[in-house]
Amino acid sequence: MSKTVSIIGAGVVGSAIGRLFRERGYDIKGVVCRSLEHAEKSIKFIGSGEPGVDAANAAKDADWVFITTPDRAIEKVCNEVSAGGGFSRGQLVVHMSGALNADVLDSARKAGARAVSIHPLQSLATASQAVSNLPGSYFSVEGDPDAMAEGKEVVEALCGLMLVVPSDQKALYHAGAAVASNYLVTVVDFAVEIYEMLGLDRKEAINAVMPLVRGTVNNIEKVGVPDALTGPIARGDVATVEGHLEVLKKKMPGMVRLYCELGKHAIKVGLAKGTLSQEDGARLFELLSRRV
Repeated sequence: MSKTVSIIGAGVVGSAIGRLFRERGYDIKGVVCRSLEHAEKSIKFIGSGEPGVDAANAAKDADWVFITTPDRAIEKVCNEVSAGGGFSRGQLVVHMSGALNADVLDSARKAGARAVSIHPLQSLATASQAVSNLPGSYFSVEGDPDAMAEGKEVVEALCGLMLVVPSDQKALYHAGAAVASNYLVTVVDFAVEIYEMLGLDRKEAINAVMPLVRGTVNNIEKVGVPDALTGPIARGDVATVEGHLEVLKKKMPGMVRLYCELGKHAIKVGLAKGTLSQEDGARLFELLSRRV
C-alpha cells in the first residue's frame, strides 16, 4: 500500500519531492508553509495535497513526514510538531539537510517516530529544475537503524541512488558537496571576472566559458579524475603559470592567492595523472607558494 506523505516547508526541495512522490503514486496529505498563499502555490505545483499553516495537524495524517525547512529551523519545527502531538509511533520523520544529522529530530523519536536524514547530492535552484535533476542523483541517508529500509524506499521513490553516511561524518560529506557544487560556481565566477577584464559583458563572458565548463565536466564523466586534467600544470609548463601570476598580480591582485591554492591542488592531480614530472611539480609548487 502506498505511503501517505506530508511536507512541512514547501520551498524548492519540498515542492519538488512532493511532485515526484505524487507522480509515483504516493498520497500527498498536508503541505505546510508559513503562509497559506505559499502553501497553495506549492500545492498547485505538486498537483495534490491540502495546503495549511498548522504543521502538527499536517503531520498527524501522514506515514512519512518531511521537514524541508531551512536548516536553522528544522529542530525548532520538529519540536513544535512534537509539542502539538503531530508525531506517533511508527511514523518516519525526515529532514533533507546535508549538514545536519538526524539527531535534530530527537523530539520526534521521543514521540515514537523514527528519524532519518536524506540529502540529495544535487544542486537545486528551482522546483522545476529539481524535479528534472533529482532522478539519478545520489542521496545520503543517515539515521535510526530501523529507519534505513524506509529511507531506501524514499530514495528509490525519487529514482535516486542510496549513499549511507555515518552520523558523525555528515559534516565531512557536506563539505564534499559544497566543494563540488558551490565552489565550482565560485571558480567559474573567477574565470568570468577575468574575461570581463578583457571587455566582455557578464552575459557574454558566461557564454564564452560555459562550453569549456561543459566539456570539462563531460571529460570528468568519461575518463575520470585525474585523467580529465589538462592545461599548463598538467604538462609542467612553469613559464605559462608564471605568466598567469604576473598578469593576475597586476590586474586582479586579490585573486592571486585563490589561483595559487587551486594550482597547488592541481599539482597533486597532475602528478597522479602522470603527465607532470616530480621535478616540474616541485618547481610549480615553489612558484605558487612564493607568490601567495
